Amino acid sequence: MYFMGVALSYTPLWKPVMGSIKDFLELVNFKFEGTFNVEGYVPRELSPDHLWSLPHQAKPFFAQGAFLVSKESGSYQWLETYYPKLKSTVRYWEQSRRANDGLFIWYDGLESGVDNNPAILSDQGNLNTEGVDLQVYLYREYLALALLGEKLGDRDAQEFRVSAQKLKEAMIREMWSEKDGVFYNKSTRTNSQIKIKAWTSFTPLWAQMLPQDKAERIIKEHLLSKEEYWGPHGIRSIPLHEAKYDPKGGYWQGPVWVVSNYLLMHGLLNYGFKSEAQEVAQKIVDLLVADLKKSGGMNECYNPETGEPTADSHFVSWNLLAQHMIEEATSGFDPTALK
Repeated sequence: MYFMGVALSYTPLWKPVMGSIKDFLELVNFKFEGTFNVEGYVPRELSPDHLWSLPHQAKPFFAQGAFLVSKESGSYQWLETYYPKLKSTVRYWEQSRRANDGLFIWYDGLESGVDNNPAILSDQGNLNTEGVDLQVYLYREYLALALLGEKLGDRDAQEFRVSAQKLKEAMIREMWSEKDGVFYNKSTRTNSQIKIKAWTSFTPLWAQMLPQDKAERIIKEHLLSKEEYWGPHGIRSIPLHEAKYDPKGGYWQGPVWVVSNYLLMHGLLNYGFKSEAQEVAQKIVDLLVADLKKSGGMNECYNPETGEPTADSHFVSWNLLAQHMIEEATSGFDPTALK
């Protein structure tokens, strides 16, 4: 929903995104008969067959989405009713999903959206992985709440900025490997880093959470490495050398995805790697144009070595981000920026 909203921000079609945010937030603190009632819980999915998706919580993008829509609509007043619920969704993560080290926990890979991410230990049970990506999303959610709160005169606005800073410091302290020059997820059971690499380790670049030296190291040593992520048709979702790397049928275990390449394109731009960002944008556009010409549609993901589609055809979702990737890589404009 959020990333389709980003794509639609180039058009006047912000009302459906606002409507989606309202639909989700209507269910905050709503008690269905026979279920528990946890403050701030929002179901992961709203559809006729998945109206209530316990125990999966929706990913923390509601405040970011609300900020995007408010900028596009030119009004923040629609949020007066929903802002308390936005705050409540973050309280859910704080009260139900925070580990002793201050970091947040995914229930499993499916909840994260990167369904079979090998760096999430879903095969070892649930609630056992602190994800780098989750810290990034909540960091941005705190910043979005602060921006919205300042517009609405909320006294808690500064508190959210402080929470964002503390989370950033905890992520760098607990998840950065100085030896390997990369961020790793953490196991809540062993309180140790999970030494499995995935594209989600680069998401702090998108949120500009890193000092320049760490950013340059992770980009030069890993992201731009042809032996790891830098493929001929885009950025691989896991490195070439990982045991589970499967470019044909791996889903999130190798294939190229538009959304991950979009975020990492902006991560490259954030730290001065403009030509590399433009190369990513061109590769993704070329993939989708070739697919459209051949099949009449776009795919969920693509083989990073051959460019062939690897999943569902005629997929229309965050692939819409590609429409402006070359333009954004050239100008540096980022519609997801929180400012």
